[in-house]
Amino acid sequence: MNVTNEVDPVIQDIVERALEEIEASLGARIIFAVDAGPRGSGTASADSPYQIRFVYVHRLDWYLKLTPGADSIDLPASDDFSLSGWDIRRLLKTIQTGDFAETGWLTSRAVYRSDADLLSRLVGLQRRAWRPAEEFRTRVEKARREASSWGLGVTLTTDQFLEAFRPAAEAHWIAEGKGPLPYDLQMLCADLNPEVKNEVSQLLDYKKAHAASEPAPITSRSQLFMDNELPRLRNVQIPTGVPASEAPFDRVAADLIRRFG
Repeated sequence: MNVTNEVDPVIQDIVERALEEIEASLGARIIFAVDAGPRGSGTASADSPYQIRFVYVHRLDWYLKLTPGADSIDLPASDDFSLSGWDIRRLLKTIQTGDFAETGWLTSRAVYRSDADLLSRLVGLQRRAWRPAEEFRTRVEKARREASSWGLGVTLTTDQFLEAFRPAAEAHWIAEGKGPLPYDLQMLCADLNPEVKNEVSQLLDYKKAHAASEPAPITSRSQLFMDNELPRLRNVQIPTGVPASEAPFDRVAADLIRRFG
């Protein structure tokens, strides 16, 4: 069930062995594992940590207890490598809330374990629960807040620049009615002005080769995009979404627990 996408084979092997040990200690089956940090969004620096997020399913009897155990696990970690996991029901409940910031990593570009059917169903539920109005307001405010803190004469790192640019690009995506946000930054920028898109691509290539603390290269086109876009976005009205029905989430939970438990 392993699917590798932009993952170093050495890291793949380390993660796979760690997942097998976790499965044995939990008495559960890990059905999905990705990098939920910058390596998964295509924004990694040379020194970015590995932030592995996995989803697991216990044996069926675990779910039939009056008081099931904890629905998450965080393992001892270093600054360079961390592992944390959610039980499948916790993941589905979180998707149902529509809090995209907590589940955007489902479409990470750094995948350690998955299968096409499983991912398709999870992303389908994510689309059902998508609440564009709420997400739009959050992104516009974050972009405005981060950009306003720069000030004259401030030297930005690549991370500091992306803290403002990414939510601006996300708000633009939502305003264009494109649906749930991609986790991959380059995919998010695919339909922007070619000059902005190329500048972001160059920024990410630079970032990949340098430490996160290094100053960012000149990003005049991208900053101009934000200067023009943020005032426009403040006047955009996004229709409020309808809360997702529980039934599809219940069906997927029951099916995955029977299948993997």
